Amino acid sequence: MPDATLEKLTMVGTVAGLRVTEPAEDPLPKGSYRADKDECLPIAQLAFTDTPRPATARAVREFSGPGELNSTVGGLWVTVHRGDDARSALDDVRKALTECSGSFKVLGAPMTYRDLEPAQAPELGDESVGFRFTTSLSSVSSPATYAVVRTDHILTTMMVITDTLPRPLLEAQLAKLPG
Repeated sequence: MPDATLEKLTMVGTVAGLRVTEPAEDPLPKGSYRADKDECLPIAQLAFTDTPRPATARAVREFSGPGELNSTVGGLWVTVHRGDDARSALDDVRKALTECSGSFKVLGAPMTYRDLEPAQAPELGDESVGFRFTTSLSSVSSPATYAVVRTDHILTTMMVITDTLPRPLLEAQLAKLPG
């Protein structure tokens, strides 16, 4: 599936009071990046709107709201994978959740990621995984909660800077996908 087709299948608009838009710029850094602990790399990749396995197409959105809040509260990205790469990516995340402990850093990024733990998976798609961690930059800490849902060879990843995922938005995105 080409990027243009995937863009058409990725949310834009308002869902459950959240405004979904295309980001001004792609948050995925140019070039490669690495975690300072190899076992944490799948989580680090997701923290940068990437996936643990190569994607053949990728579309990214951010969302803000609800109500008077106009600041970005989360992100959503949809990736298409070859063969079993989508399934393997979820296996990579599950393995990282058991092996990545303590805190880790992404080389070249100023944040520290700590307190990684599994979170409730949304039980959508063919399979899903959830996790959360805390990001720290200088003296400011913030939670980040993730869900990764596999639907056939497509991964839908959602991140919010709270403890609760907006399930209606995730369900609306999944409903747009084939299969």
